[in-house]
Order: sequence, then C-alpha cells, then structure tokens
Amino acid sequence: MTIDKSQIETCCICKKDINPKYLGVADDGTKHYWYEGNNALPIADGRCCDPCNQIVLVDRITNLTISRMQNKDFTFNDAVKKARDLGDNI
Repeated sequence: MTIDKSQIETCCICKKDINPKYLGVADDGTKHYWYEGNNALPIADGRCCDPCNQIVLVDRITNLTISRMQNKDFTFNDAVKKARDLGDNI
C-alpha cells in the first residue's frame, strides 16, 4: 500500500497537510502508515502535524510545571535546578 492521499488530514494549528508516518510492513508485504498526526490539546481541539506538536508539548510541560508549583512548595529556582539536573543526565 502506498500513501493514500485521500486520508491525509490538515493540521488544526498551521493548516498544512499532516505528513503520514510510516509504520512498517505487514507479513503480507503491505506498507502501513499513520495519517492522524498528534493530539493538539491544549493548544487546539483536533489533530496537528509534528512541527506544531513541538509547541503543544512545550505548552503541556509548562502547564504541568506550573500546576505542580502551585500545588506544592515548589519554587521557580527548584524548577531550574531540576531542569539542570535532568540535562546533566542526558
């Protein structure tokens, strides 16, 4: 199976086509693709392309960090230290 152009969706953020992701080859030799992109929440309600998904992920992580800071005695300096510690482990 080649890419089915009729299944290509439009990114709800940038309005460009979402590039299908190649998933692999089945036992019968047919190629399979993922056409649905990524979940665009909380930026938009719909599906988004990979470049826009980077923005979505940053927003999710930011919201999670803010939520944790509000629910605990977690300061901005604690967040910076945690980020530096994580960076050292990469």
